[in-house]
Amino acid sequence: MKKLCLVLLLAQLVMLPASAQTQKKSIDLLQQSVAEAYKAKTMSTLDEKKLVQGSVLVRIVHSLMEGKGSLVRRRFKTFAQFDAWLKKQEREEGAPFRQVSELVKCSRGHCAYNYDGGILHNQLYLHDIYYSFRNGKPYITRIDLLDGD
Repeated sequence: MKKLCLVLLLAQLVMLPASAQTQKKSIDLLQQSVAEAYKAKTMSTLDEKKLVQGSVLVRIVHSLMEGKGSLVRRRFKTFAQFDAWLKKQEREEGAPFRQVSELVKCSRGHCAYNYDGGILHNQLYLHDIYYSFRNGKPYITRIDLLDGD
């Protein structure tokens, strides 16, 4: 009986790093998919991957505003709705243009991007992606955007 318990314990210890590696890969793929779809203005393609559980909160922080109106919050049940809303916000020349900077890191339910070099006018930056897990699969809970206007 002791040998069986020891074998089961060792098996769990061996499988734990493999599970963590699988989650790390799935988060990397999630982050990369969202960043690419955001930049390419094809967020609706993410609906096939079922990355939304219920709804996703989108927050846009306006860099030049303070107080009321500096933060816009919207909830979307699909990425197609989110993408359509972003397209309605565009002006004739296509601004604000969607930008993604260098990824700083993804851990503990949060992927952050580096904006230490500053931001530009007429740009809408992907700032943060927040995620969680359900049944071992990641899903997005919140996306933060930074408006350079």
